[in-house]
Amino acid sequence: MLQTPRLTKNINKKVYTKKISYSAPFTWLKQGVEDFTKCPALALFYGTLFTSFTYFYWDFLSHSPTLSDIAAPLLAMVVIIFGPISAMAMYDASKRLSAGEELSFRSILTVIKSAFKANGSYPSLFLSIILIVIAIMWMVFTPLIYAILNTDTFVNQNQTIIEAILDDIINLNNPLFLVIYGIFTTVTAWISFMISWFSFPMVLDQNIDPFTAANASIRTALANKIVMLIWVPIVGIIVLASLLTPYFLGMVVTVPILAHATWHAYKSLINKLK
Repeated sequence: MLQTPRLTKNINKKVYTKKISYSAPFTWLKQGVEDFTKCPALALFYGTLFTSFTYFYWDFLSHSPTLSDIAAPLLAMVVIIFGPISAMAMYDASKRLSAGEELSFRSILTVIKSAFKANGSYPSLFLSIILIVIAIMWMVFTPLIYAILNTDTFVNQNQTIIEAILDDIINLNNPLFLVIYGIFTTVTAWISFMISWFSFPMVLDQNIDPFTAANASIRTALANKIVMLIWVPIVGIIVLASLLTPYFLGMVVTVPILAHATWHAYKSLINKLK
């Protein structure tokens, strides 16, 4: 594996995590809002770009004759996969603000360049590839699980397997499939979240390889299960509410705030390399 000078000197070092109070997620949100107000132009620039991409991608999917049935899960996959890496600039902005720097709209290029040059840029890209592989596995195993648990899958020639799956989910048919598929999807989503929660801000902040960052992120999540179970629904509710606004405009504000909040979550839970 490619090793940059920053990574080489920290091979075999460990990341030590911390436990925090259950009220921490609300503190992170407050800090995210504070960072947003300190550099609104930068935050709104990022929020606008991310929202525009998300909305036009959704518009394409929802009007596609072949992909409209799975537009919602595909959109969710894109947000999960590209959300963390696209937020690298916001992580760097929060890092600079915490160090006492003042940021303006002119800081956009500096922040973006700094964020994606961290560790030679490859760790964040590698982490994104891991999330893409997990998403592909979820897509591959979905029809496989359905076919195994439903012997009538191909009886209706007027339905594709995706249409059949959606029909079963909407009408609550095939309880065994719904239970097993629900567990499978939930576990896949949790694994993706635990990998990405702190690994992206960590490779920006510290001289660390993606494997160590992902491992530290998972260990931190498992050591703070209750906090994670509080934080995930908060994020989910905020994102869902934003998606329900016209043209997803709510995301212009909420996505940068959540990115800033994630940085503060990382700093409050993970110590230095030792």
